Amino acid sequence: MTIYDALSKDHREFERLLDRLLDASKAGDDSWKGILDELRRGVIAHARAEESVLYNALREADQSKDLVMHSYGEHAKAETEMHTLGMAKMIDANWTSLVEKLRKDLLHHIQEEESRIYDAARQVFSQEEATQIGAAFERMKIEMAKDGDSMVESTIDLVANLLPPRLTAAFRKNVKSGGSQAA
Repeated sequence: MTIYDALSKDHREFERLLDRLLDASKAGDDSWKGILDELRRGVIAHARAEESVLYNALREADQSKDLVMHSYGEHAKAETEMHTLGMAKMIDANWTSLVEKLRKDLLHHIQEEESRIYDAARQVFSQEEATQIGAAFERMKIEMAKDGDSMVESTIDLVANLLPPRLTAAFRKNVKSGGSQAA
């Protein structure tokens, strides 16, 4: 499976979950929490794996750097919106409109990614490389899911993914050791 197939498969699942979340919101259905938890866990693992494997490979190839950085920002925004939704529901703050905004933002990101990012990647990677990146993405997604949806762990992963790849391993090692090692 190529990276494009793997990402698109996840995207279709996220679209389904967003529709279910919006329906639950409008119906006052209590299933919203389980749906939001599943969406958040899935999106966070997907985003961190995608950043680590595809976005960093595009950055290394020096292709579409601005586009990739824009996508990092959209990932962070969606993650923040999902964490905010959990809090907002507890205080009943115009929750349905927040769900609609999350849905709009994620659908925009998916559309942009499936056109602009895929196009940029297809210019850089062969079919065989796209298949290898797809396999690496699936393995990385499993690893990222082990962290759950911890805001701290996710932020550390986001920062690590934004660093130049040659610095990522040292950053992760330093963070895990509590910063006690000399830089």
